[in-house]
Amino acid sequence: MSNYIKAELYRITRGRSILGNIIICLGALVLAAATFMQDLFHPNYLTVASTFPMMAAIISIAAGAAIGKHYADRTAQYEIMDGANSHKLIWYRLIVYISLLTVAYFIPVCAVMLIYEHTEKTLAAIGLFYIVFLRMLFSVIGITMTIKTPAGAMVPYARMMIENIFAVLGLATNEDKVFDMTGGIISVFKWFPSTECTLVANGMLDSDLIIKALIGFVIEAALMYWLAYTSYKKKWYVRTTIGGHV
Repeated sequence: MSNYIKAELYRITRGRSILGNIIICLGALVLAAATFMQDLFHPNYLTVASTFPMMAAIISIAAGAAIGKHYADRTAQYEIMDGANSHKLIWYRLIVYISLLTVAYFIPVCAVMLIYEHTEKTLAAIGLFYIVFLRMLFSVIGITMTIKTPAGAMVPYARMMIENIFAVLGLATNEDKVFDMTGGIISVFKWFPSTECTLVANGMLDSDLIIKALIGFVIEAALMYWLAYTSYKKKWYVRTTIGGHV
């Protein structure tokens, strides 16, 4: 698998100037700072929770855009035609992008939280946030590898916008709620990242919430992995023009 990882890292850096890579790293740090936008002077896990899902969706687009470019340039066709191991193709991308974005974005966010508030609650919140972070990355990588177009990177962003609307308008602890998330189809949204983080922002962090987030991650990660694996095994075509395939 190491050769796959080296190849992906080479693809990411090839053709980009040092200035371009610096800009990308600075962009990740800007998003890390924006995560604390509600209270820049007293950042803690409560302030992070309210903006973290959207920030995680935005940073995950970097992974989707890089993978989507791989398909747009048609270099991915060589992997398919060469009969590369489908499991390795998926795992090396997950390893590369999760590692890079964890270092560039998630670790700086955690460092600031721990500096200002080093408590057990902060550590528990970090664990939940990382589950949400991984869930978003699995989602964007799985979707992009399945539909094989750069547009796949925007799907998680649109999804998080919808989730945020339901979390803000329907969360039971919100005084201005429009509807109640206690039953029926609406209650399903309580299993999604945005609602889980909104609950944390409202001071409702507990072990049950972390377990629920972990279960949701496992289910979605398995689904995304299955879709990506199936797309390679069945050699789903790469769409490059309107109405046509190659």
